[in-house]
Amino acid sequence: MTHAVVVEIPAAEAVSSAADFTPVEPRKVAPGWVPVGGHARRVLRRIVWADRSREGLVRIADQVVARPLVSVLRIFPLLKLVGPQAKRELGLSITRQLIDLLRMVLVHGAKPAIYYLSECYRPGAMAEAGAIVMRNEIKHGIGKALNRLDPEALKHRRNLGDKVAAAKWCDEHGFPHAGPLMLVEDGEAKLLAPQAALDRDLFAKRRDGRGSYKVTPYRRIAPFRYQDRDGRELGLAEITAELLRRKPSRSWMIVPQLHTHPELADLTGESLLTFRALTCLDEQMRPVLTNLYLRSITKIEPRWDVGRLEEYGAPVDLETGRLGRITGDKPECLSEFFDHHPVTGARVTGRLVPQWRDLAQLAIDMHRALPGRVFIGWDLALTTEGPMFLEGNSFADPMFPQRVFRQSFGHMRLGELLDFHLGRIEAELDRGNNPGAEA
Repeated sequence: MTHAVVVEIPAAEAVSSAADFTPVEPRKVAPGWVPVGGHARRVLRRIVWADRSREGLVRIADQVVARPLVSVLRIFPLLKLVGPQAKRELGLSITRQLIDLLRMVLVHGAKPAIYYLSECYRPGAMAEAGAIVMRNEIKHGIGKALNRLDPEALKHRRNLGDKVAAAKWCDEHGFPHAGPLMLVEDGEAKLLAPQAALDRDLFAKRRDGRGSYKVTPYRRIAPFRYQDRDGRELGLAEITAELLRRKPSRSWMIVPQLHTHPELADLTGESLLTFRALTCLDEQMRPVLTNLYLRSITKIEPRWDVGRLEEYGAPVDLETGRLGRITGDKPECLSEFFDHHPVTGARVTGRLVPQWRDLAQLAIDMHRALPGRVFIGWDLALTTEGPMFLEGNSFADPMFPQRVFRQSFGHMRLGELLDFHLGRIEAELDRGNNPGAEA
């Protein structure tokens, strides 16, 4: 089992207080206990069936009928895409893969891709599928219920999905971040900083939402003149006009473009190398860091030919700060884990992440400022200016970290903590409350 570990930070290196990597004894398994993934799915079923509102009935139909049906139908194109490769490289017959895929969907409620992403074809791995926590549970009930367990904290919640609000929150607490310089929405561009601050490399991203949809870098080539990815030269007026014309219409922010720390720059191309930190409240309601991993985002690298892959990831060892092997995020990656970056060729395995303790401490300090949130995925960057906050997500995708660490959450410290908080949700359901209901 992977545990959070104690890390001593020299006084000169500490950001605020010693990093809160808390050691815990493994949980004693009681009769009737189910792995955390199975527990999460059981709790989700209780949340869904207890909600008889109109929205709740729609969710019941979605969870009970629509999702399983769609997942079964997805098996066949996925098997066509990945099956022959898995047979060739791993010796798995198509029949064996089909049977396993049906079990994953019908018994564990998984999307078929999870079979390959979690390497459930390995000997004995199907018996461990109940330890896998999936996106469906987090996104469609568990995440919301976790955020509603503390009614008092809920009254003071902050919306980190709104990047302008998130930037204000960072300013209030002194967290390092790249504050917005301009907001482009409602048919106009609004300056949020002195215009002189825009005379630098810039980056356009959505005000709300997640991911890298149409994010655009603009490289400064002369005073208030920029070059986009296509080599076009633009001024500020042309950039804002282009953002206003984008369909579907969204609110866009222009922020300073950050650059990757020089000691890690060979692990990326033109994009910013990022880290995902997972923090969770422990049994004493204290935030602890359970996982930290590097992310190399391929879908915003215009010169990388990586097919369908959207990102690579490599785990950070919380005892040493060193990177493990790197892997991709698509089923066809199968059991491919590399010691060197598949595109840049730079060494990954065993490499020390500079200032990794500062990244860890930043994640914990930020979670302290949001005591009502149980589980948060933080997107951070290690830049030429030091660690920076990028985004926070209470509905963080659980699947990629389980692949990156090559372990299900059920075998990690995070799984112990989620199991504990799932028990808190069940206690509320036993009282007749439904913190995960649609509202």
